Amino acid sequence: MNIAFDASDICTGRADGTTRYTRELMARLPELARGDSWNFYGPCPSPSTGEENTCWHSSSAPGAWTQTRFAWDLFWDNPDVLFMPIQQLPILRRKKMKTIAVIHDLAFHEYGPQFRTKDWLLLHTFSAQVAKEADTIIAVSDATKQDIKKYYGREKNVHVVHHGIDHDRFKIFSDTEKHDGFNKLQEKYPDIKNNYILFVGQIQPRKNIDRLVEAFELLRNSDHQLVIAGGHGWNNKEIFERIKTSSARKNILLTGAVPDELLPTLYANAQVFVLPSLQEGFGIPIIEAGACGVPVVTSNCSSTKEIMEGAGVLVDPLSSQSIADGITYALRNHDEVTSRCIERSAKFSWDTTAQETLRIIKGVSTL
Repeated sequence: MNIAFDASDICTGRADGTTRYTRELMARLPELARGDSWNFYGPCPSPSTGEENTCWHSSSAPGAWTQTRFAWDLFWDNPDVLFMPIQQLPILRRKKMKTIAVIHDLAFHEYGPQFRTKDWLLLHTFSAQVAKEADTIIAVSDATKQDIKKYYGREKNVHVVHHGIDHDRFKIFSDTEKHDGFNKLQEKYPDIKNNYILFVGQIQPRKNIDRLVEAFELLRNSDHQLVIAGGHGWNNKEIFERIKTSSARKNILLTGAVPDELLPTLYANAQVFVLPSLQEGFGIPIIEAGACGVPVVTSNCSSTKEIMEGAGVLVDPLSSQSIADGITYALRNHDEVTSRCIERSAKFSWDTTAQETLRIIKGVSTL
C-alpha cells in the first residue's frame, strides 16, 4: 500500500499536542508496516525517519500549502491512502484515494470568541469538510467523538484512538535523577524553586490560566511557586496582564516553551500538576505528568474527565475555589493521588496509538 502522510505540522516549530502526535506516529508507523510505502509531505527540509520504506517529499511553502502544493503533489504521486493527522483534507483530490483525517477537538464551536477570527473560520470550514468527506475519522477521545456527532451528525466510521506517552521518557525518576534534573532546570531557569505547582500548555484563553492564577492566590499560607510553562498561544494579552497584576506575582514563574529534553524532569520535580482547561480534545500533559509520578488536578469536563476520572483530582474549571481546593487535596493526599495517576497513565502508549491507527489505515481500503 502506498500511503501519503501530511507531516506539515512538524515544519511549524510549534510544541503542541498535534505536533507531538504527528512526530510520534511518524516514528512508529513505518516500522509497524514495513511492506508499505510511507510518503511524508511537508514544506521544510527532510527530518530523519530512519526507515527504508519512507520517503520525505519536501516542497515550497506557498500560502495554504495543504490546498495548493500538497494537493498538487498528491495528484502527481497518486497514493492509495491519505492520512491527515490534522482536521483538514485537500479540497481537490483524486476520488479513488481513500482518506483518513484526525479531529483533535471542536472547542471552537463552544468557545469561538477565544479563537483568532482567521483560525475560527479555518477550523469551522475544514472540520465540517472532514466530517462530511473523510472516508474514516479518528477522534482522539470519546468526548471528541460525541462532539463530532453533536455538531455534524457524523457517526459512521468514526473511531476513538487515544493519544499516548513515550514511557522511555516520561517515567518515574529516582531521587538522584530528580535531583540532577532539577539542577539542569535551575541552569536554564535560575528562579525556579523546588516546591512548585506546574502548568504545561499553550498560553491561550481555553487553558483557563486566569482562574488558575486566582486559585493559586487562594492557597492560604502557601510557600509554593506556580510554574507556567508554555509558549505558542493566542489572545493572551489579558492572561499576561492578569499574571503581572497578581497578588502572588513574586511566586509565579513564566518559563516560555520548555525544551523537549527538560520536559520530563520538569514534570517529575513538580509537587502537583494542574490543567484546568475549559475543554480539551485529549490533554497529553495530564498523562505525561501522571507517568512521571505527579498527582494531577484537572477539569471535570470533556476529555480530561474521560481520561482522569477515578485517578486524578477533578475540579470545576469555572470555579477558582474548586481549583484551589483540588490543589490542596492533591498536596495533602499526595501519595494516594500519585499512585492512581501512575496507574492510569500506564494505560496510554504511543505504541498502542500507532497500532490502532495502522489498523484503521489498513481497513479504509475495504470501505
